[in-house]
Amino acid sequence: MSSLYPDKMAEIYDAMYQSFIDYNKEYTFYNTLLQKNSPESILEIGSGTGNLAHYFIENKQNYTGLDYSKSMIAIAEKRNPSGRFIHGDMRDFNLEQKTDAIIITSRSTSYLITNNDINDTFKTLYNNLNSNGIIIFDFIDASRFIPYIRENDTIVHSVLYKGVNYIRKSDWEISSQDNFILEWTAKYYEAEDSNIIANDYATVRVFTLHEMQLFLYLNHFEILQTIDRKTYAYDTYVIVAKKKNPEHRLRIF
Repeated sequence: MSSLYPDKMAEIYDAMYQSFIDYNKEYTFYNTLLQKNSPESILEIGSGTGNLAHYFIENKQNYTGLDYSKSMIAIAEKRNPSGRFIHGDMRDFNLEQKTDAIIITSRSTSYLITNNDINDTFKTLYNNLNSNGIIIFDFIDASRFIPYIRENDTIVHSVLYKGVNYIRKSDWEISSQDNFILEWTAKYYEAEDSNIIANDYATVRVFTLHEMQLFLYLNHFEILQTIDRKTYAYDTYVIVAKKKNPEHRLRIF
């Protein structure tokens, strides 16, 4: 994760995702889930360039955004001058004050490659939540995504943003490692026949629903809701889970 989205990539990411995602609908989706639990404070992990943050801030909710990319945070702060954004790693951070709800958006869980990464993340979320706090996060469903990429060599996404036709061509290679590891290569163009304007490479992980359920169980979260959700490019699951009180935590000997 050390080179996640430098300056140029952050700008291209921001431009493309403006068209990929309807952030107003995205906000409605997450806020509806959040308000079932009436949180007074919200942390978004993977806040990126602050598109979703804009709606939380506009509605005067107690919102903080956390992202691993300083370049993305810079764009988010420019877009949301009154917002609060912090640089951090979802696997290991400490808030000044614990929060009532944590959301991990934009399939950021894909960057949790190892089991230790996942366990460290859930442990960190647990430690930064108030009593009975909730987490909401999405992840790419391995059982559907892996067959899809095996049958589609190159996946093309095209968007028009501010008069520029951005094209992303993605290739996926299934790693020989365990845990449904994928090597993702993406090339970005401003038109079909133009030169490459940026390259993006990442090692990512996709998950089955059952293994994610087990990770939550082992890290003292109770699942409240599981939603099968199609996004602009991926079949995902969204999970809402609640922090268990210490007396209800699993004892491992």
